Amino acid sequence: MVKCNKSFCFLVCLFLAVSWIVSSVSCAAEKTITLRYSTFFPPGHPHTVLSEQWCKEVEKRTNGKVKVNHHPGATLTSPQQTYDSILSGVIDVGLCVLGYTMGKFPLSEVVSYPLGVPSGSLATRLVNEYYVKFKPVEFNNVKVMYFQANGPGLIHTRKPVNKLEDMKGLKIRTFGPTSAFISNLGAAPVAMPMGDAYDAISRGVVDGIYVPYEALVGWKLGEVVKYTIENFGSAYSGVQMVAMNKDKWNSLPPDAQKAIETINQEWIEKQGKMWDDLDKEGKDFILKRGNKIITLSKEEDARWAAKTQPLFDEYIKKMKDKGLPGEEVVKFYRDRLKSSR
Repeated sequence: MVKCNKSFCFLVCLFLAVSWIVSSVSCAAEKTITLRYSTFFPPGHPHTVLSEQWCKEVEKRTNGKVKVNHHPGATLTSPQQTYDSILSGVIDVGLCVLGYTMGKFPLSEVVSYPLGVPSGSLATRLVNEYYVKFKPVEFNNVKVMYFQANGPGLIHTRKPVNKLEDMKGLKIRTFGPTSAFISNLGAAPVAMPMGDAYDAISRGVVDGIYVPYEALVGWKLGEVVKYTIENFGSAYSGVQMVAMNKDKWNSLPPDAQKAIETINQEWIEKQGKMWDDLDKEGKDFILKRGNKIITLSKEEDARWAAKTQPLFDEYIKKMKDKGLPGEEVVKFYRDRLKSSR
């Protein structure tokens, strides 16, 4: 009888030990993976709110397997260093501006050229279609979540500009591939972070800025410029990429990856619509302030647009030298834009 009791106790202890081990392994497998997401948009900005929602949606749809801590206002890394910070693992997810990393994405630089994009929703859709069609190897070191692109980038100044000649000698804040276009207009391009633009314009360090309507309210730039020149034929779209560290992505469970991929597709449409909504808000903001909008005539707009062609000629040549399909990319964009009109 004693032997039976001892055997029974042993079996019970063995069962409990095995159960504890299985439970521990199960808990470890279900352990939450925490990611760090960095964006340069300031706290409270609508794009910050939307990226925060992306983070919450990831946690919700992965049933808590993946949690994303959101860090706005470039608190973890500067906009210029975001891509490298993703590569090195300083951050796990980040919003990168392609134009801030000239040379890293040669084939994709053209998507931020002054192509004459009419809206943020179309620009966002096209850049994601471009990525799927051309599968640029330059993005292979990260896991692309999705791309987004602002609505038409226009020129906003402290003094009126009615014709091409009025641009001569002006100092215009710009970035990356749009700098050459500003030079072609006869103005002087000045590179600086968006966070410095308000003060630079207010103090007259620069005479204007080349941005979408959205920035006039989102960055309050409408308070320091007085005129908006609607140069739609030479409007650019600054392209941004939400990307994840590739090793971190590969460490996620397959079901979590699938959930995130679904969210990404939804956010393409959300981001595009938001750019359009914010452009309208920005335009309303400056009109209420009494700023003046100068719409170029069809003929004058064509003069400005003609100044963009040297950029595309140079791009196609550079890509040909690198063995990349630059001419096909330009044709892809121009054909899509033409069919949308």
